[in-house]
Amino acid sequence: MAFQSTVSIQQGFGVPGELFSDSPYQAQTYTIVSALASYNIIGKTCCTITSEGLCQAGSAGAGGFAGFLVNPKVVALYGTAGEPLAATLTVPNQTIVELLTMGVIVVTLPAAAALGDLVVYDNTTGAIETIAPAAALPVGKTFANAIVSYVTVAGAGLGVVTVNPTFVIPQLA
Repeated sequence: MAFQSTVSIQQGFGVPGELFSDSPYQAQTYTIVSALASYNIIGKTCCTITSEGLCQAGSAGAGGFAGFLVNPKVVALYGTAGEPLAATLTVPNQTIVELLTMGVIVVTLPAAAALGDLVVYDNTTGAIETIAPAAALPVGKTFANAIVSYVTVAGAGLGVVTVNPTFVIPQLA
């Protein structure tokens, strides 16, 4: 084996669901019970409150926006059905999770996004995506009180969003 001859300067970007900066943040714990456990993906899902202490992916809850599913370090993950040691960010139902309503986090975006794009989530699955600031809110989507910040995403992959409960979705004229 040869000696190392190069050193990579580019550090790893981040982990989905982790805080991006040391700015103030607000998160609460809930027990997640979604229609399907496959909807519960850390750093990729928004949830709503269904009753006291309970939440679900998507927006069928009567209690309003609960936040982004975050902080994979506090959740005991048991791999996948075929491989108990496989890496996964999918959380089983009946698990206590953290949901962030204010802060700057790393998320997994499904497509390209520009700085200032609005973050919305699917009412059924809770899956996040982005829309341009001037675009109308698509049917079946809810505004996630967040915007894309810090980095432009060229395609599907990791991005950074700033979540703030005071963000209001712009109304088109």
